[in-house]
Amino acid sequence: MRPSICTPRAYISWLALAVIALAVAACTSTDEIPDMERRAQQINKAVMCPVCPGESIDQSQHPLAVQMRAAVDEKLGDGWSDAQVREFFVERYGPGVLLEPPAEGVHLMAWLVPPLVLALALAALYMAVRLMTRPRPRPQAAVDMTTAERDEYVARVEAVLSGDAPPGREDAG
Repeated sequence: MRPSICTPRAYISWLALAVIALAVAACTSTDEIPDMERRAQQINKAVMCPVCPGESIDQSQHPLAVQMRAAVDEKLGDGWSDAQVREFFVERYGPGVLLEPPAEGVHLMAWLVPPLVLALALAALYMAVRLMTRPRPRPQAAVDMTTAERDEYVARVEAVLSGDAPPGREDAG
């Protein structure tokens, strides 16, 4: 006998599949974002809100960020380039208003130091692992002894441990 397609488990599976298909269809858009709006979004993500630490004007809901987003739209509507709009905010708020520091002058250090520190840390890690995995030389005896000398030494140690005077010494005392 063949299982029925109308079981509750099958019904839930088909319903879940339909919901997933609708979600995928809703997330895919054939409409392209207008060039002006795309440029405004990029600038809004690159300019930091002067009031909210660490937030771009795109993320911030502070009234100043709302005014800055409106200024971006206005400047782009007037035909300004992206670089001119960024420079407009840098002139008013300083270079710290950009989330990505300029790659020139003192700000160049913000671009060079992190990769340099990472390279040095990786080199130090490599050297540490190499030193830890290096085969160690076997320690050699401090004194090379013949078999007769070793036997005499062992006999003396055993005599001292047992409380007797070491053999070969007349003046134990």
